[in-house]
Amino acid sequence: MNRKPKYLYIVSSPHGGSTLLSLVLGKHPLATNLGEASFIPKLLALHELCTCGVELAACPDWAPVFLQLAERAGCDLRSNPYGLFLGDALKAKEGSGLIDHSYQSRTRFIWGKARGALDTASLLATPAWLGLKALTLPSVRTSIRNTLSLYAAAAEVHNSELIIDASKLPRKAPHLYQQLPEQVRILHLVRDGRGVVASRKKYMPVDRAAERWNHYHSLTQRILQRWVKPEHRMRLRYEDFVADPQGRLSELWEWLDMQPSAECLQFDAGVIEHSACCNPARFALKDGIKPADERWRSVLNHAEMASFNRSAGALNRDFGYE
Repeated sequence: MNRKPKYLYIVSSPHGGSTLLSLVLGKHPLATNLGEASFIPKLLALHELCTCGVELAACPDWAPVFLQLAERAGCDLRSNPYGLFLGDALKAKEGSGLIDHSYQSRTRFIWGKARGALDTASLLATPAWLGLKALTLPSVRTSIRNTLSLYAAAAEVHNSELIIDASKLPRKAPHLYQQLPEQVRILHLVRDGRGVVASRKKYMPVDRAAERWNHYHSLTQRILQRWVKPEHRMRLRYEDFVADPQGRLSELWEWLDMQPSAECLQFDAGVIEHSACCNPARFALKDGIKPADERWRSVLNHAEMASFNRSAGALNRDFGYE
């Protein structure tokens, strides 16, 4: 590899399409898709699977990455999953995904939320002339340093020009960028909020899901505009990607200064993916990219649509959804 790799961090709401996009981008021969890198400690602790179907800790594709990371950071995550802090990747009871209750105690959850609130305040209030690093919490600095070590380890092992992280956590994006602005690129992926709310309805009240979607993307816009240069961030609508994947991929590769690869849109049932995304069956690409799911039109009733519009309708329209 003749140049420093780029690190693409995808910010998106839950059920926003980041897993699909990251898997497609990761098919590029010079790219490596880590999946949700911030959740790797939890995935290892709970013996969850790599997308290849093997336990992440036993995956032969991940083994050299963990070894290289151990050399860089002094901790093998396979034997000590939480020995290397990658951030407060907390899971709420009302959300989706498993919770490691042996680690995520009530006290740790409260402290994590408190650190998140302080970090948000810093991102929104720190004067630009002072710089973001000046008031960054020590725990955040540690998580960013360790995450970048993981990226570098994966890039070295796989000889990759692009490392993809679909962790989606909005506050992490500007910190990563400010640490390595010449290498980090931020992609803000948005999906029609009504579709997201309809997907989350099975485990979360519609009004709560709408409020969370609105907060997530409002915060993302504010902190990216504040701390990431316009040329180093991009917004992409999920519906535009699935409607014209080749066109949108061409734009992404140009922005990332990489040559396009036809392999990204070649879907073969025999191709094995290796990323930390849980549930490998859910993310199989053998059937290709499907059209945008618009079941929200029948799933959400009149009262739920009214609730969504009160909480998130204005921002949804700003993103171009009528």
